[in-house]
Amino acid sequence: MEEMYAEDAVFDASAVFTDVAPMRGKADIRRYWHELRETWAGLRLDPVEVLDVGDGIHVADLRLWGKGKRSGAEVEQRLALLYTFRPEDGKAVRIRMLPDVAAALSEAESPASQTS
Repeated sequence: MEEMYAEDAVFDASAVFTDVAPMRGKADIRRYWHELRETWAGLRLDPVEVLDVGDGIHVADLRLWGKGKRSGAEVEQRLALLYTFRPEDGKAVRIRMLPDVAAALSEAESPASQTS
């Protein structure tokens, strides 16, 4: 999955996980996913549907599943990833995690939200 990201990609999960600051660059993004795997057993993001919104913007409807390694608590949650791809090489430059597809589509309609 990392191959689809630009070196300077920004991954922002703060709309879903409010205590997580946006990550900048592949190294920070990779570190974040490794930390999640240390906390959660069997962490999965299963795609349900991917929508092409146009202008290099895609919304992925996902099912997140994980089980806390210490607590044993299982979590299953639907969420969405809003991707902005750079036209010249098709690399993802901005990835924003949102609570659901409706929120992602609403944000996709706002051009200013995709440039920051």
